[in-house]
Amino acid sequence: MSTPTASSPLETVARNHGATMASRHGRRVPANFGSVGAEEAVCLRAVGMADRSDRDTFELRGTPSVVEGALIAVGEFAWCSFVTADRALARCEHEHAAACRSLLANLDGLNAANRTAAFAAIGLIGPRAKQLLMEIDLNPSGVVIQEALGCYEIILPAERGPQLWEYLLEAGAPYDLACVGHDALDRLSAAHRFDETT
Repeated sequence: MSTPTASSPLETVARNHGATMASRHGRRVPANFGSVGAEEAVCLRAVGMADRSDRDTFELRGTPSVVEGALIAVGEFAWCSFVTADRALARCEHEHAAACRSLLANLDGLNAANRTAAFAAIGLIGPRAKQLLMEIDLNPSGVVIQEALGCYEIILPAERGPQLWEYLLEAGAPYDLACVGHDALDRLSAAHRFDETT
């Protein structure tokens, strides 16, 4: 019996903006918003906004030293951010989720859970992404994780994801932000680094 495909918390809002959906690792995410070439170009010159529900989110709780040790332990596979001194979020590609789970399970005093379904994950990719993030207010519950140079993720409770998507479209207009799908992201090398304007 096959596992049903999970919906992204951003699916409805993405469809409203023209997304064609596809399944990635058992989750529905936008494949494209009409022009893969244009979406790839916007990531290289401005800011692309993507639904990153294809990745896994681990929530880590424990003493500050235990949580810090956990982040170090999964550092090869995940990008992470503290939320509070005793709580952090770790994000990884789906193919690394089992490795992260195994590493976290062996740490004494750590409460770790895969909480992917509880969060929305919005990626901002491109040379103007950092500028945009410096201009917006994500309080009280948005967490920014830097995946790589010019590649960021905003993690927030799933129910707030659609509202933030709409807000970012408006706030990102001066930065030439546009929605991008996974077909464009696949064309961009995972190792690609985006020059950031200062």
